[in-house]
Amino acid sequence: MKPQELKSGRGGEGQDRIREWKARGSSPADKAMSPLGWGLVLCCLGGGLLPGAWAQFPRVCMTVDNLMAKECCPPLGLEPANICGSQEGRGQCMEVETDARPWSGPYVLRNRDDREGWPRKFFHRTCRCTGPGRPYKAIDFSHQGPAFVTWHRYHLLWLERDLQQLIGNESFALPYWNFATGRNDCDVCTDQLLGAARQDDPTLISENSRFSNWEIVCDSLDDYNRRVTLCNGTYEGLLRRNQVGLNSEKLPTLKDIQDCLSLKKFDSPPFFQNSTFSFRNALEGFDKANGILDSQVMSLHNLVHSFLNGTSALPHSAANDPVFVVLHSFTDAIFDEWMKRSNPSVDAWPQELAPIGHNRMYNMVPFFPPVTNEELFLTADQLGYSYAIDLPVEETPAWTTTLLAVMGMLVALVGVFVVLFFLQYRRLRKGYTPLMETHLSDKKYTEEA
Repeated sequence: MKPQELKSGRGGEGQDRIREWKARGSSPADKAMSPLGWGLVLCCLGGGLLPGAWAQFPRVCMTVDNLMAKECCPPLGLEPANICGSQEGRGQCMEVETDARPWSGPYVLRNRDDREGWPRKFFHRTCRCTGPGRPYKAIDFSHQGPAFVTWHRYHLLWLERDLQQLIGNESFALPYWNFATGRNDCDVCTDQLLGAARQDDPTLISENSRFSNWEIVCDSLDDYNRRVTLCNGTYEGLLRRNQVGLNSEKLPTLKDIQDCLSLKKFDSPPFFQNSTFSFRNALEGFDKANGILDSQVMSLHNLVHSFLNGTSALPHSAANDPVFVVLHSFTDAIFDEWMKRSNPSVDAWPQELAPIGHNRMYNMVPFFPPVTNEELFLTADQLGYSYAIDLPVEETPAWTTTLLAVMGMLVALVGVFVVLFFLQYRRLRKGYTPLMETHLSDKKYTEEA
């Protein structure tokens, strides 16, 4: 794959919409980002050049008074009365609304999980931005349900904005990787891009790659669960990809994308990994690309994660691999294309009985201030960005084209015969005069004629 084929593809004119809360950057999408520049940015992230960030909520809110009051509405700037930027019309301190509708699916932590009713276990009132600064009309809660597309989209928005601020470039845009090659090799897994395999240990990244010493975190999920503790960001080893022995597995094809985009329903009951003829489930990869459920088959997004294997193989560790970003940018591009083609109403998203975290009005975990799934169920251009890519339209089979052409010719011939018949009829009738003309009289029976 040529280096320039790892494209940015994301851009627009929506910068004013992300100033207040770091939601998402917008940038020109007319040219590819330099692979070296992309690598250096990611190296900055991995090399510890960013200051440590250990807080889920703003530090100014983590006082005894605020925690007791369950309120996180700090002032903007130095003026104490400028709560949430209210004096500038930038926001208000408002009650947090959460979705109380029932959900479905396996969930055994009712009333014991801080993510339930997010974020009301911590705060009941938070800043709600308005005007140009409004966040984009925006969990285990991120897979196996409708929120798969919106959660990952919002994650990319925040990441892109953070990278823009890190490098001081408001025009920076995340690249995407068009993984629909149908091949059995990763064409961005090169030393010039995201790292080739090492010769002595193909599960590790080549020493010639800037990612050869890329450390991963939060990988030991079973250990955390056993000790009932949270991941603290300690390095747990090197990034791995393991394609050894998987040569029979191939990446998705353009036909798979065509099939997925042709599905009419955004999602279908039970709004889980066993939904059928669901665009979301096909894109996530639990259905075949054409929407047919087959528990033995993975497609699209899931297939790519499985193909990469190693660190990318499991949901809790996959984001450690830089490939995660470009993979999900392209997944979001497919979602955006479906939104533009299908133009679904908001009712296409279930209000209730989706798995926890996936109902339409549920606040996505752990984003703060709270943002609902519904607020991200829009086309990308409504959120201020776009993708520089043309995804394939469904091809019409050759026999269908031939049949339509023949039928069109037959209809045209019938039309010609009808016109000729009518003209002949007019010609034969011309010159004939009726022997007697009759018309109705308006005189009454009792009147004289």
